[in-house]
Formats: sequence, C-alpha cells, structure tokens
Amino acid sequence: MDAAYGFERDEDPADEVIIEAPPPVIGGAERRLHVRAYEHWVSLLCGRAFPSIADLDFDALADFEPRSVLIDYTGDVTAPRIARIGATLRDECAVAGIESVADVPRGSLLSRLTDHYLEIIATRAPIGFEAEFTNHQGMPTLYRGILMPFSADGDTIDHVLGVINWKHTLPDDLTDALQREMAKLGGPGNSTRH
Repeated sequence: MDAAYGFERDEDPADEVIIEAPPPVIGGAERRLHVRAYEHWVSLLCGRAFPSIADLDFDALADFEPRSVLIDYTGDVTAPRIARIGATLRDECAVAGIESVADVPRGSLLSRLTDHYLEIIATRAPIGFEAEFTNHQGMPTLYRGILMPFSADGDTIDHVLGVINWKHTLPDDLTDALQREMAKLGGPGNSTRH
C-alpha cells in the first residue's frame, strides 16, 4: 500500500503514461487574470448580494492589484472619486493626481474602466468587457476589463473595483509591411509553394 495515496502501485516506469502539457493559449493570461479577480470577489460575498469593501485586502491582491482601480461612490454617485490606482495601470496611462472619475484623461486605458462607472450602478452586477483602442502613444492596444461592485450595507453600491489587462499590438501599416517582407523571403503568409 502506498502511504501517500492509499493504493498499491506498480513501480514499473514503462507502464507510466506521459501526459504532455497543452500548448499555451494565446491571450489566456488576460482571461485568467479576470477570472482570478472575479473568483476573489465571489469569495468575499459570504451569502451577501455584494461583498463589503471592508473585506477587500489589497495585500492579498498581488497578482491583479497593480492593474486595478478602486472607485469610491460614498460621496456623489454621479461624481465618484478614485480611491486607488495600481502602479502598473498608473504607469501605463502616465497619469498622476487623479482624484475623481472626472480627472481621468479621455481615451486613456484607465478611462476604459471608468467609462463604465454608471453602468455597474444600473446593472448591480460585475461587468466584463474587451475591446481595442489606440493609446496615448499611438499604439494599438487590446484590453480586457472587469468591474466588481462592493457595498458596506449589503445593498447600496459604494465602491467598485476595476481590473484591466492589456497588450500592445503592431499598427496595421507595420503589420502589413512585415507580412509583405516575410512573403518576399518565403516566410509565413507566402502563398507561393516551392
């Protein structure tokens, strides 16, 4: 009997089945980030409609806190303040001194989260979204975001945690030029067979 599993095991390595890990999924990391954020939010529910903001521990959010924003609705719901911006998100957006949603630069990556701030009040549920835009540096950027509501009294949404992940892509003209050059060299995308 094997002490670890409680079963007898045949120790002949020739009988072992080798299972190879599946190839990585392109874009999978972004989805997993949002799944982890959502699962953490669900773990804080404890039978309530919304988790309490008091239960949110930023030290426990190491894998997504740097790409997050905390929106505080405790003042005027139509003019919420920004309570916290993760360092990676702040650096990507090149923003400083953001105190309210109104201060968020239009067209910034941060605005991709904050533009949905009234929608989450109306739906009263987490909102996930993904899209592409051109950032302030002219780089095409693919992103996925999720907004998750919190409530101190269990009914009124008073905070929203947003998490976003992104990746930059090549501009279309550069991608087209690269594909033309690869085709000349007989690389991927070349329809000529030898």
